[in-house]
Amino acid sequence: MMTEDELRPMVLIGHPSGDRVMIRVLGRLRGGVDDYWDGNWLVSPVEIVAGGFTANVGASLRAEEFHAFREAVQRLNAELRGEAVLESMEGWLSLVVRVVSSGRLTVMGKAIDRLGGGNQLLFRIDDLDQSYLLGIIEALDEVEAFFPVVGTCPRTP
Repeated sequence: MMTEDELRPMVLIGHPSGDRVMIRVLGRLRGGVDDYWDGNWLVSPVEIVAGGFTANVGASLRAEEFHAFREAVQRLNAELRGEAVLESMEGWLSLVVRVVSSGRLTVMGKAIDRLGGGNQLLFRIDDLDQSYLLGIIEALDEVEAFFPVVGTCPRTP
């Protein structure tokens, strides 16, 4: 039987048993809040395995960040050129998935272990190809199905 955490959406970028970025989305930081600014924070711990380094970061990412990243990965999959960027508002995680040549991908990123300072890990994952993009898109679709963006972003005049 699967545990509740295993049923939560997970975004895997890379190899399941090798170099990877894995983002688990456990729930809303403030459940029941439908305000755009407070209701879209998601408890989303990140595991990074890159070469001899392993990092676990207790991050909080936002629902609209996952949405924008999915759209960018979909464009990348359709065009097979350019890059898709996930940039977290608080700086927990910065990822760039880039098509480098002939359907080959590279992932570059930075993660921090606490807000306002602390340690950072700069990493790069190579040896991926375009076939990974569909899995990333499906995982991001699942995140959006579980945790859609709530509220509307207020526009500044």
